[in-house]
Amino acid sequence: MKKRSYNLSKSAFIKGLQCHKSLYLKKYHPELEDEISESQQAIFDKGTNIGILAQQLFPGGTDLGGYIPHNFLEVFKQTDQLILGEAPIYEAGFSYDNLLCFIDIMEKKNGKWHACEVKGSTSVKETYLWDTAFQYHVMISSGIELEDISVVYLNNQYVRNGELDLHELFTIESVKDQILPLLPKVKEYIKQMKGMLEDDTSPSISIGPQCSNPYPCSFMGHCWKDVPEYSIFNISRLSEDKKFDLYEKGIIKLSDIPDDYPLSSNQQLQVLAEKNGESIIDKTEINTFLNKLKYPLYFLDFETFQPSVPMFDQSRPFQQICFQYSLHILDKPNGKLIHKEFLAEAKDDPRLSFIRQLIQDIGKEGDIIVYNKGFETARLNEIGSDFPEYQNQTNEINQRVVDLMDPFSKKHYYTPEMKGSYSIKKVLPALVPELSYKNLNINEGGSASIAFESLYNETDEHKIKQTRDDLLAYCKLDTLAMVEILKVLYGNS
Repeated sequence: MKKRSYNLSKSAFIKGLQCHKSLYLKKYHPELEDEISESQQAIFDKGTNIGILAQQLFPGGTDLGGYIPHNFLEVFKQTDQLILGEAPIYEAGFSYDNLLCFIDIMEKKNGKWHACEVKGSTSVKETYLWDTAFQYHVMISSGIELEDISVVYLNNQYVRNGELDLHELFTIESVKDQILPLLPKVKEYIKQMKGMLEDDTSPSISIGPQCSNPYPCSFMGHCWKDVPEYSIFNISRLSEDKKFDLYEKGIIKLSDIPDDYPLSSNQQLQVLAEKNGESIIDKTEINTFLNKLKYPLYFLDFETFQPSVPMFDQSRPFQQICFQYSLHILDKPNGKLIHKEFLAEAKDDPRLSFIRQLIQDIGKEGDIIVYNKGFETARLNEIGSDFPEYQNQTNEINQRVVDLMDPFSKKHYYTPEMKGSYSIKKVLPALVPELSYKNLNINEGGSASIAFESLYNETDEHKIKQTRDDLLAYCKLDTLAMVEILKVLYGNS
């Protein structure tokens, strides 16, 4: 028996555009969908807040968002009434032939309606053109005369100075001329999706590049359940084409890769280590790295958060804002280890108190050990640029930075337990299994960012203290991990 088709929304259309199977599962087997991660939910929340903020560009409107998703019919009814007026409409709803859409902002200019779709991004991406084309098709098919349709996005060149200037913060870009040529394809894709949804079986679609492009699919856990945790998809810097080439040939485990399959030298090293179960340790290169170190050593790690809308003067949308560091200091090999740390109060801009304390703690001589130096040095450069009075100090600090990641990224030290990765989250348990992030309440950088940003609106003193304790424990382990990893390198030199 044929299943009945269902209403296609903009989000469903985009999901189907990426993968018909994903759309089918979303409709008929939602229980198979992955749980929304904390970081993904934070992205959704930021997008919602940006949309609400953008409404202030078009003041005096009526917000129908409260009816979504519980009462679509009321949204359509209210939209029909408001469309006869002159005031802006937020989340206006339109339907046509089992298609429905909700447009972020409708504005009437010179008696004609203009539609705006708000995006928490800093450019107009190709996917936005497709979803805007879908909305345009539904709106004009429902009978509304639409003069123009635009995408509203964040201007990443805007630097806050005092109160937010919304007209500088947001860019409004007409996309009508770009989406009109897409309409025939939109209609064809809609027809295909409706036909697919009428079927009584899920589309037979294998995993492929579509699983993560343009968005990570929410059914990865289901569709990838037969792919082991460590597989050909974990080969370092192997192109997507080659990964799926191997997969389509029935090769999933590294041990099954033919010896003559074209791989880079580092990739071959990883595969051989897995096949032979042996570690690769280049003592000459490790010694070269260690002999260059200048004591005292300062093991340093930063934590940052990225407000989509700039919260502080001299900051831009999505700028990385430093709020915490951990610093372990070792005066000589096997010497006494000293720990210092900084965690800003979530009250105002943390960057000035951050850099002032760091300058005091970091000393004037000795190497500064970080893991992935591009991150820390970039943040220091930004602070020096935003606060020129500290530029000399940030430059001096950067000149002392040494990247502990180098011996691992260059495969001078590699073990099968690293599973192709040289991130500290993989290197630490491989080299120092007694240390682990698993038991920490906050155990990765994304969670740390979300946790600190949440403190700006938190009033529960107990929760504030617990979050701060968790942040300190996480960052402290990052630098202690570097200390212990360096010990292992010395032991194998």
